[in-house]
Amino acid sequence: MNVAAFREAFPQFSPDLVPDGRVAFHLRVAGKLLPAARWGELLEEGMGLYAAHQITLELEAAKDASGTGGINAAAGPVTSETKTVGGLSHSTTRTGASAQGNALSGAGQYNLTSYGQQFWALVQIVGAGGMVA
Repeated sequence: MNVAAFREAFPQFSPDLVPDGRVAFHLRVAGKLLPAARWGELLEEGMGLYAAHQITLELEAAKDASGTGGINAAAGPVTSETKTVGGLSHSTTRTGASAQGNALSGAGQYNLTSYGQQFWALVQIVGAGGMVA
């Protein structure tokens, strides 16, 4: 998959939002992580979803005012927060996939975006050797 094919499949990642260089970087990494012989006809889909997941995490991390972003920023917007001063307590609830009970078993960080969850579903299919209807 190249940058043009990625942008066609994922038009929400416009050049104004994500420079070609960042898209190309994540596609190169995906190409190194996903063996073509194993992924076969699903390789481009896997590369695109992997890149979309990573780019989404980057975009969310960039939104975090503290500059640390990452997992907290990508976990979804804060829906409730509790603070207690005496006895030190802090609780934050987010609306991300994991928080909604939509987490996929064993998917780890891929649960943080819908692209990651789709990628993980393909990983499971490819890892099982494919399915026949």
